[in-house]
Amino acid sequence: MWLLTYKLIRPILPISSGIAVWIIAQFCNANFEQSLVAAIATAINTVGASIYHYGGANWMYARKDERYKFKDPELVRLMGLEIFCLSISIAVMWLPKICALICLFNTLVIAAYSAKLSSHWITKNITMSIICVTPILMGWQVGTINHPIIFWSIGLAGIAYFAREVIKDVKDIVANEGKRVTLPMILGKEQALQIAGGLLVLATVLLFGFMQFTKGAFQIVMVGTAAMVFIITAKKLLVNKKAGKCETLIQLSICLILLALV
Repeated sequence: MWLLTYKLIRPILPISSGIAVWIIAQFCNANFEQSLVAAIATAINTVGASIYHYGGANWMYARKDERYKFKDPELVRLMGLEIFCLSISIAVMWLPKICALICLFNTLVIAAYSAKLSSHWITKNITMSIICVTPILMGWQVGTINHPIIFWSIGLAGIAYFAREVIKDVKDIVANEGKRVTLPMILGKEQALQIAGGLLVLATVLLFGFMQFTKGAFQIVMVGTAAMVFIITAKKLLVNKKAGKCETLIQLSICLILLALV
């Protein structure tokens, strides 16, 4: 039971999204209490997404080894919606109105993603890219200042996560057969990986622009390391044409960039 709960919730996802919100909020001069509440609301929203999409054993969910069988999958989806509502309620009570709208947006998009949007690579990959940058938006809206680095972060994260989705589709090409139309199915695995690599090259260029806002050795080292990881990952995709651990490397780069903002 505990193992099933762990797999359904996927703790790394709500924890990382919550930390991302807290870091961005603090960078944007939010007070500690609102930063914490925003992080909690986002983490709960992410739990709701995991339970609704993965826990519902949606027929379009590709990774068969992670699919769970439930006597009443609709009840599991209902549980996910209840958790979504909890996150929205927290945002309504203690955060700016825009934060509640972000939580509501995530709820509607994940529901649409599970029902239809994940069936084609265009809507699937764009949707997940947008969802993955909402923690940045959440932290930004809780803060009291606007900083150009936020817009660079949104663009950078959106491109990186789009590339990550393409890589995941390459790995899931067999499991996706008959369920989705993905980029690797249309272009082939190698060309899809090269597109992902090209996107990471673009992300690296943006990251060098991001460095104009770094102050101090720590930030420079973190952002520089993230750039190196992006370059290594892009090389694996463009030259070696292998997916390997590229998903993890992209996530590592994003974490390093967030650390630079601490």
